[in-house]
Amino acid sequence: MAAAPVTEGAITASLLFAIGYGRTPSSPASDLSPELREPVTKTLQDQGCDLGPALDAVQAGLEALKQDPSLSISAQRYDQLRSEFLRAQGIEPGKGRNLWPVGGTTILKRAGGSWSEGLRRAGLGVTAKSTATGFGSSRFTPEQFTAAIQDFLEDATRQGLTLSYQSYLAWRKLSQERGRTDLPSGPSIRNTYGSWSAALNAPGEV
Repeated sequence: MAAAPVTEGAITASLLFAIGYGRTPSSPASDLSPELREPVTKTLQDQGCDLGPALDAVQAGLEALKQDPSLSISAQRYDQLRSEFLRAQGIEPGKGRNLWPVGGTTILKRAGGSWSEGLRRAGLGVTAKSTATGFGSSRFTPEQFTAAIQDFLEDATRQGLTLSYQSYLAWRKLSQERGRTDLPSGPSIRNTYGSWSAALNAPGEV
């Protein structure tokens, strides 16, 4: 059975969770709006997670953001905190089901490939820094590199394709013919990561 669509509330709560992770809220998580609390509660129950710490982090993030609306978080830091939380809960990702906090790629897709837009939609601040070390002056952001590789890996696995460099080139060409404009070229990926193998093994979705 296909996983239920991820709600905007679940995405916003995920980013608030990352902001509040490690902070102590001054108000109970029961103060959270149903839009934030309900999708998180349902998914966490399905995952077999302890609701308390996760919802407290969301509440703490919301409080912190009210005090400082400029608070922001990079996609890399978000993925690190998400991975840390899932590991602590003993959760392994699986095809066909949604996990919470939602993956960085999901946030990117909902925001049209822009991490900054994803932050804006959730009410977070947007950092002026748009590139990371090693990504040079490419017109693609680090998040778009990560999303492109992750999408390729998922499609290749689903379709039984090889994970070769040539396979990525063919997949990108077909994706572009279908309208995608957010996929870095093969040479750009190799230049960014140093090699195709390094790109496939780079930290990304968990």
